[in-house]
Amino acid sequence: MKKTGMLFLAFVVGILGGFTLFQFIVRIVLRQMDAFPVTLIGALSMILPLAGGIAAVMLARRFTNKAGQD
Repeated sequence: MKKTGMLFLAFVVGILGGFTLFQFIVRIVLRQMDAFPVTLIGALSMILPLAGGIAAVMLARRFTNKAGQD
């Protein structure tokens, strides 16, 4: 149960990190361009948080496995 909780927290933090990255990208692009395609904003808003969550879980699993081997 301890490992499951840690992976869940890693997923939540990864989602928050991905959403923050999405916000930075949109704000920077909107400053540079007058218009930004709505479909691209929608796609990024779904893809980046999910990718951040998956990447965080993969990193957490890798580091917990390496810590157990030492």
